[in-house]
Amino acid sequence: MSDAVVEVYSSEEARQEAERHRRDLADTLDALGERVGGAVEQLERQITFPMRWALEHPLATVGLSVGAGLLLGRRLHRPRTRRTSALSRELEGAYLQGRRDEMEQRPPREPEYWAGVKLADGPDFGALLLEAAKPLLSHLTQGIAESFRNGAAGRG
Repeated sequence: MSDAVVEVYSSEEARQEAERHRRDLADTLDALGERVGGAVEQLERQITFPMRWALEHPLATVGLSVGAGLLLGRRLHRPRTRRTSALSRELEGAYLQGRRDEMEQRPPREPEYWAGVKLADGPDFGALLLEAAKPLLSHLTQGIAESFRNGAAGRG
């Protein structure tokens, strides 16, 4: 026979032990719920902070948006101007060569440089950015208009 000790509980002791386990589980679940709730609230604050800041400071938001647009516009415009001027020089050279060929009554030639020239660089990057920013700009303009209406109604 084995020498194992077997504890015997009365039904009242078993109920008390089960109740103690239920309380421990409830406390653990409450603590986990508080930790998860706190983490979710912190994450929500971090995600919604830019929108809340934009609503609280509409003029600063508009100023930052205009500044970013100007900076981006200058940055995108500069290289395109160089490409356009280089392409226009090449087109002018091709036109003049074609006029000389016409005067000398030579048959038209196929210009070699057309093989590598891409006239369209794909979608307009500025238009894509504007399309992506439309919901935010719409929300901001509605907020600005509403704040002006509230201010005028408060004074009137």
